[in-house]
Amino acid sequence: MSDQPWFVHYPEGVPHKLSIPPETLVAMLSRSAQRFSRRPALYFFGKTISYRECSSLVERFACSLAASGIRKGDRVALCLPNSPQAVIAYFGILRAGGIVVSCNPTYTEYELAHQLRDAGARGIVVLDMMHQKIQPLNLELVIVTRITDFMTTIVKYIYQRRNARSPIEIPSSKTTIFFHDFMDRESPVTPEQLPTVSPDDIAVLQYTGGTTGVSKGAELRHRNLVANIRQLVSWFSPTERTESFLAALPLFHVFGMTVTQNICLAVGGCMVLVPDPRNIQMLLSVIRKKQPTVVSLVPVLVNKLLEHCTEKEFEATKFCLCGGASLSYELLKKFKERTGQLIVEGYGLSECSPVTHCNIARGLSVKHSIGLPIANTEAKIVDEEGREVPLGGVGELWVRGPQVMQGYWNNPGETEKVMRPEGWFATGDMARMDEDGFFYIVDRKKDMILSNSGFNVYPSEIEKVLLLHPEVREAAVIGVASEDGSESIKAIVVPSANEVPAQDLIKHCRRYLAPYKVPRHIEFRGELPRTILGKTLYRVLRKEEAERLRASTAPSVVSGG
Repeated sequence: MSDQPWFVHYPEGVPHKLSIPPETLVAMLSRSAQRFSRRPALYFFGKTISYRECSSLVERFACSLAASGIRKGDRVALCLPNSPQAVIAYFGILRAGGIVVSCNPTYTEYELAHQLRDAGARGIVVLDMMHQKIQPLNLELVIVTRITDFMTTIVKYIYQRRNARSPIEIPSSKTTIFFHDFMDRESPVTPEQLPTVSPDDIAVLQYTGGTTGVSKGAELRHRNLVANIRQLVSWFSPTERTESFLAALPLFHVFGMTVTQNICLAVGGCMVLVPDPRNIQMLLSVIRKKQPTVVSLVPVLVNKLLEHCTEKEFEATKFCLCGGASLSYELLKKFKERTGQLIVEGYGLSECSPVTHCNIARGLSVKHSIGLPIANTEAKIVDEEGREVPLGGVGELWVRGPQVMQGYWNNPGETEKVMRPEGWFATGDMARMDEDGFFYIVDRKKDMILSNSGFNVYPSEIEKVLLLHPEVREAAVIGVASEDGSESIKAIVVPSANEVPAQDLIKHCRRYLAPYKVPRHIEFRGELPRTILGKTLYRVLRKEEAERLRASTAPSVVSGG
């Protein structure tokens, strides 16, 4: 793109062009272990692991993997909550030349089976309570760990008393072994015998969030992930050896993996690991005790924290980041008033390691914007023919940079759909850019509704209007298929404490929207289906609606006429 106005607003000291070294994540951790050997790398419920100890544990894990038959390029799944063993296994797999397959521990058997079979995973590191789910998959190597494995004796005792759960009995076998036994067994493989890892090697298969369609594995190479680390470090300029990162967001998600784990270990920070951020009291207790300087959140967590937190929890915080989904301006304002912290929103995708855009941590703040393209990143808005639209026009957001994947694992068809000539990646998001180079997401291209008027309708526009109503807490808008190929508009609404008639909501929408945008149907629910990061699962809502139509049953909606 010839015109890149965003450079004018770059934070002071942030270069327009970065020199990114051809480095691997393995080399990055090794370098940090040498520079910050005695510094705390991981903190987990009273247990502190130094960089030297962490590096040693990674080496032992890698050697045991190699001794178990894992070779360079083999895929090993990682299905763990935030814990020391999750970090050790992640870098251990990479050190052995393997490829990490990031899995969500809350997945069902069906979801796990799809992902592991698609990846061709030979092994998995999994929590004991999930062992039953993966048994039918007949993997060659199953490494089982308990959440208490790296807790101190006192904390382990307290944890077991509070949870009142007996350890799950899992017999060892030729294919199943417990984490500590795996680490402690004598390996015939030495670190010197481990394979050499290249920046062009695939490091992670990061499966897409699954909000639309079948989950696909984005091939993130070492150079992609290292590039995004360097880009974000240059953007925020954290101080080496003095930062502590709150690791409450799941590390199996690309946002937590890069923005918390990888950046923290690159700059010699201490990662404060929280396995279950849904336990708000525990989360607040950890924040009060450790006073993290870098805090990464998602909208669901921001909402929950606001119910309980004060300014004291965030006294030491330098950067408060948010991703995963957009925050309302009202929520941003409320968080600032309550904590004194400005939340910095960014934008990214699994396919981009993930960050491509970010707002400015200190300086110009733009309402509702995803920010500016970060260093070494280009972005443009194009029409359906791939031509750039006039300034301010809405089109699909395309991005290009060293953090962008080359394609999906074993899926050339899906790769072809998103990878464009000259390295451009088609995000599938509808966006616009203003004259200052700030970008704004309008809606998901895939979520557009073709109304019976013939016009495209963006659900988020209607959702924002619905949320203006004082008795609406949450809203999601989908299209309901008609025989003529068009779609009527349906709103799924979570009301506040007080009930509101459907006709009142339709009347409210008519005040703000053109007739063709007004929902014809309203359905009330107690909650919306969401991902672990708080994104609305439109796929689930559409599937439910399709099943209703197939069953020829009348939907539980109120018609708006």
